[in-house]
Amino acid sequence: MSDCIHCDIHDLLEPELVRDGADLGAIAAKVTEVLADLVIMADPQDRAALLADVIANLGHIVLEKTDQPQGAGSDDTKPRRH
Repeated sequence: MSDCIHCDIHDLLEPELVRDGADLGAIAAKVTEVLADLVIMADPQDRAALLADVIANLGHIVLEKTDQPQGAGSDDTKPRRH
């Protein structure tokens, strides 16, 4: 494991994502299940706010990543790494 959990997660998912016929919906569902587990770990009074933060962050990051100009020769199908 590295010092970057974001990169570690990508490394764990990459074999599934590059597989022929990868089911992105099923993969996303499993990642969503992990997020749900994180929300459930929070104190009950904090769960709604944490869930709202997760949803807001997801929307923000998707918009941010789709609005960024791609560098020459970049591969649009691969997520950006740190």
